Amino acid sequence: MAKKKNYAQHEVLEVHEMLTVKSASAAKSSLMQGLATDKELKELLEEDAKVSQEAIQELKGILQEAK
Repeated sequence: MAKKKNYAQHEVLEVHEMLTVKSASAAKSSLMQGLATDKELKELLEEDAKVSQEAIQELKGILQEAK
């Protein structure tokens, strides 16, 4: 179990906001992969979706620590 950390309320709200933006970015990149016909663009979108998912997991971990 992660150790509880004391974050200020505005810090927790900012992490929530970043999580919302990253989730939207990951969803958009995933959806656009299906529409992309250019191989390089498709690869960039796949990488962006992967990196966004990793960031989402990290942000969720921060929120878990804040509980």
